[in-house]
Amino acid sequence: MDDKTLESLREFAVSMAHEAGDIMRKFSDMDHQVERKLDNSPVTIADKTINSRLIERVKQEFPEHGVLGEEESYESGRSSLWVCDPIDGTVSFILHTPQSMFSLAFVVDGEVQLAVTYNPWTDELFEGAKGKGATKNGKPIHVSDRKWGEAIIVSTSDPVHKPYPTDSPEATFKIRSEGNKLFHLAGCVFKGMMIAQGHGDGYTFPYFTAHDIAATKLIVEEAGGKVSSLSGKEQRYDKNIDGAIVSNGLIHDELIKITSDYAYSGD
Repeated sequence: MDDKTLESLREFAVSMAHEAGDIMRKFSDMDHQVERKLDNSPVTIADKTINSRLIERVKQEFPEHGVLGEEESYESGRSSLWVCDPIDGTVSFILHTPQSMFSLAFVVDGEVQLAVTYNPWTDELFEGAKGKGATKNGKPIHVSDRKWGEAIIVSTSDPVHKPYPTDSPEATFKIRSEGNKLFHLAGCVFKGMMIAQGHGDGYTFPYFTAHDIAATKLIVEEAGGKVSSLSGKEQRYDKNIDGAIVSNGLIHDELIKITSDYAYSGD
């Protein structure tokens, strides 16, 4: 991909991120019109509005591309795909806690080439382009150099979701007894950006949804970290994934082992 094409894609992604932020702020103090999806997770009018707006803009500006969105998709079988989570951390959005973020990744043949995430409550824009590093508000970011025994593990705080591998009593004991810290926070993307800028060191994601991880995959890795499937493999981000382990790279193997030893086995 040449620099001119990349910059065009970047400008689109950044513009869409700011537009999504405007929509999130607009609906923040209005009736969220919350509905429940089949998995019991909530969806609001803001989620739907952002997702629909992305599809509308892609059709206008990149008619050869498709969209894989959490709430709505368009030509999702195409090789060039915008993978979007309109509001990652919808529960946080509903509760007015500043951990809900917009997430957008440009994926070609399953590989993430460009990614943008945006927190409208803190006005933090994270960007990554393959082979070009990662930034927050234009300044380079990097993962931490903490190793196992001093690591900061982040996990979910939403009771709607099934337990994460790091949340069983046995896993919690292992993590903390070996000198690490474990904190519960909302938002997959929020946690991913913590790791990308060195504020956290790792988390596990036991779900199959590519839109939750695609942008995080590139930004964290361009910041020096590592993102893999739950078993440590590379995977495509234009279809369902085998969960994810997101880390600074130095504690990745330990998180793979914890995931294997304490994997969630229920429905």
